[in-house]
Amino acid sequence: MGLICLPVSLFLYWLMLHPKKEAPFPKGGFAFLLIAGGVSVLFSSLLSMPVSALVEFVRLGAVSDPQRWIHALQEGTQVFSTLLKETIANNPPSFFATMVSMFFSAGLMEEGLKFMTCRTAIRKEGMIRTWMDCVVAFSVVGITFELIENIAFGMEGSLFDAVFRSLACAHFVFDMIMGYFYGKYRVTGRKKYCWLSLIVPVIYHTVTNAIMGAGPAVMPVFLINATAVSHIVATVITVIVVIHWQRNKTLDIPVQI
Repeated sequence: MGLICLPVSLFLYWLMLHPKKEAPFPKGGFAFLLIAGGVSVLFSSLLSMPVSALVEFVRLGAVSDPQRWIHALQEGTQVFSTLLKETIANNPPSFFATMVSMFFSAGLMEEGLKFMTCRTAIRKEGMIRTWMDCVVAFSVVGITFELIENIAFGMEGSLFDAVFRSLACAHFVFDMIMGYFYGKYRVTGRKKYCWLSLIVPVIYHTVTNAIMGAGPAVMPVFLINATAVSHIVATVITVIVVIHWQRNKTLDIPVQI
């Protein structure tokens, strides 16, 4: 089931890359972007669990009352596990706590990793000539990240989840936004657009993940479902925008820096 997402990802690769036949990336450029997406997923998978655990321990009072936790740990894993379960049961996460957790473990970490790895990949001479090249480069990293992530989730999830994830191409949308603002930075030289290229996707990613991850006890079910469906809507709108840009050569503007 993990490979259900492959046709959509291949379509998105084609959508972004087919206009570049006239001015393709330099030799190895596309491979660098694929590697950047893969490296982002690798580091994200390695860091997400410890980061989430750290944020959760802070929420549960491990920082404000460390002696209690240290003492439980010294008593053995059974005592520590009992304390952890009781504390979690007595302190269910609020929406704000979920938002903080998603900010560090998803929004900032995943978008930050993609931002850094893509910027590293496009340093190769000749990679970025126009604003649209920035959009293409960041989107390829996002598509690759999503493809690998969806394959991994699809191995364990249901058929419905696999199909839904393949259509809700959130990382593609996040990185289209990232590439748009980063391209605007490269065209205008104004640093605020470089910051926006990271900040906007981080906020978008954090808020939507927090709503979907909050659970029905905290967030109305219709809002959770609507947010999930919004990723499909955003994907369709983004594809339409890309086609419009390509037809009208809207972003075929040479970069200055």
